[in-house]
Parts: sequence; C-alpha cells; structure tokens
Amino acid sequence: MYKHQRLQGLFDKFLSGTLNDSETKELDDWYAQSNQRNFFNEHSDCAPESMRLKLLTGIHQQLGFQEEERNIEKRGVRKLMYYAIAASLLIFLLAGLGIFYGKYTSEDNTHHIAAEQVEPARDKALIRLSNGKTVDLDSLKVGNSIQLSGIKVQKNKIGEIEYQSENNGTLKAAMTQIETPKGGKISLILPEGTQVELNAGSRLRFSQRIGLEDVRRVELEGEGFFHVAKVLANGKRKPFIVHTANQDVEVLGTTFNIQAYPNERLSKTTLVEGSVIVSFEGKSKQVFLKPGFQAVWNNNKKSYEIQSFDKDIELDWINGDFVFENEALTNVLNRVSRWYNIEIQYVKTYPNMTFYGNVSRKNSLAEVLNLLKKSANIRFRVMMDNQGRKTLVVE
Repeated sequence: MYKHQRLQGLFDKFLSGTLNDSETKELDDWYAQSNQRNFFNEHSDCAPESMRLKLLTGIHQQLGFQEEERNIEKRGVRKLMYYAIAASLLIFLLAGLGIFYGKYTSEDNTHHIAAEQVEPARDKALIRLSNGKTVDLDSLKVGNSIQLSGIKVQKNKIGEIEYQSENNGTLKAAMTQIETPKGGKISLILPEGTQVELNAGSRLRFSQRIGLEDVRRVELEGEGFFHVAKVLANGKRKPFIVHTANQDVEVLGTTFNIQAYPNERLSKTTLVEGSVIVSFEGKSKQVFLKPGFQAVWNNNKKSYEIQSFDKDIELDWINGDFVFENEALTNVLNRVSRWYNIEIQYVKTYPNMTFYGNVSRKNSLAEVLNLLKKSANIRFRVMMDNQGRKTLVVE
C-alpha cells in the first residue's frame, strides 16, 4: 500500500509535468491495483466545487487537451488512463487522506479560526480515584477542600492543590491519580510535603499512604518538576522514587525535572540540586547524576547519554516560556499541541528544519506561530469543528 506522502509527491510531479519514466510506470501500477478508480464519478461532490474545478483544470492543462477535446470517446487510451489516474489521485488525496481541503468540508462544520483565539494552558486537572471515580479540580475554589477516603484535598491561597492526611491510622493504601489534559497544568503538594508541577498532558499516580511508607513511590507519565521533601524515619531520610515507562529515579531530597511523554523518542531526567540515581531497564543500567547534568534515554536505541544542560531551555515551562534552541519542527509542535490543546496535521513536512527563539507561554497561539514563521517559509491554518476541537494545519 502506498504511503500518502509518496502519492502526493507523484501527483504534484504529474501536474507539473516532471514525472520521469519510472515514476510514470509507478503511477500506472498504482492505478492498476487501486480501488479508487470509480470514486471520482461516484463522489464528484465530495470537495468544495471551486477547489475541485481548479485542480481538474490544472489536470486538463497538463494533459494538453482543450475544452472541446474533453470527450472520453475522442481521447487516446493513454490520455484516458492518465485522466483516470489523476482523478483517482485527486479524490484519493482529497477524500481518503484529508490532504488539501477535502478534510474541511461543510459536513463536519469545520471552519477557520484566528490563532489569537487559541488560549494557552491554565490550571486544570482532575483526580482519578482507585474506584474509577473522578473529581474535577476546576470546581474547587481557593480555600475550599474536599474529603477523599481520609485525605483532605484543598486549594490553597496561591492555587496549589494540597493533599493532607487526616487520620494516618485508618488511611487506606489506595492509589490516586492526578491528570492534566492538553491545555492544562497544575501545582500540587503531596501528603508528605513534596511539591510537584505537572505540565500539560501528564499523569501522576501515588498511594494515599505515601507519607507512611518506607519508600515513597510515584508513577509519572508526561512531564513533572519535583521538589522532594526531606522526610526522616529512624534518623534516616526516606527515599523517593519516580517511576516512568523507561526509568526509575531515586532521590533523598532534591529538585529535578522528568520529561517522559509516551511515544516520544527521548526521555530526560534533569537535576537542578541534590543527587539522584537513574535506573534504566530495571537496574541493568544505572547512573549517578550530579546537579547541572541530565540523563537522556533514547527509546529507539535503548541507550542513554549524560550531558550538561541550559536551565533556560530545559526548564522553560517552569519559567513560563517556550525556548527553542536548534529544535526540530515536530518537537516544537508536539509541545505546542500539549500546551494549547490542539491537534497537529501535516500537509507538508519539514524534516530538516530547526528553530531558535523564545516566546511567553502566557501568549496566544498566534505569538508562537509568528515566531516560527519568522524563522522559515512555513504556513499555518487553525481549524475548529462543531465540537470545539482545534487542529493546526502545517502547510
């Protein structure tokens, strides 16, 4: 099965008249096995009329016949074949894959919106209890609290979510999960005093008895900045372990950042102060980190590197900024997607393009896109459907 990027490339060359012999044969072979041949005649109204006519006019011009020649019976077999190929490709690309404008028809009421309308992340999260029930923290007002199985959850005067154990003797070892959606973030204080900043699209899971356990353990998916409380037991500090899909980070009392989003190539543990032991693949690979260094795990190569880091870049989200330093477009837009709760669709890809610059995370999406457009010849469109879901189209 052909990849849509390859078909788009062949189609563009066909319209521009630059197909070579091997590419021409490739189109012939694709057409011969394609189930899209009859799609144009059956679904001729699938795309906006003006766009369909515009592209078909281009096809006619490239095929080299005039208006009076557009009679199927008068064309040669070769021209008929290529017209069918072009029509099939056109509809395959428009309707089947959503490239160009076919994805944005009136059927789903999708329409353009200004990038200024896309607002940045705000304090937004929910608690997911062990029984599956959820509590929306948006509804919790400053100074108010709720009771959850022996735990008091309160929003303090600066907006942080505080967990407070009220009766340690009867506290159950139930698991609690804090989730921030795309476009959301949260600051929280765990029952034993550890402060955590959760970035957009992240999850933190921990036991309600975390302050009573010999080893404090939490599970992280996404990105979190930790300031671990120093808790003593029999004169010794209780260790604190953060578990992610690819690593365990063990600390005693320290400040560090972990970035471990699923489906991303790199996971990073960045140490600001104190000391940590980072274990990969169980404990088969371990490294002792000093302040000012980070451990970078490559999920593809199954290996890690230790390197120094720039606080302004690696901790930009804590400082309220986006800072790009030789960063690939896909990485940039993954971060944008999480922060602004917007999906990314690529009409055109830019595999070798990197970006530099910084912009405040408090700004609307428009400011970020303006920064990117200053660095490269790239265009964006923002679309929204009738359910409020937004898509950033990269052209």
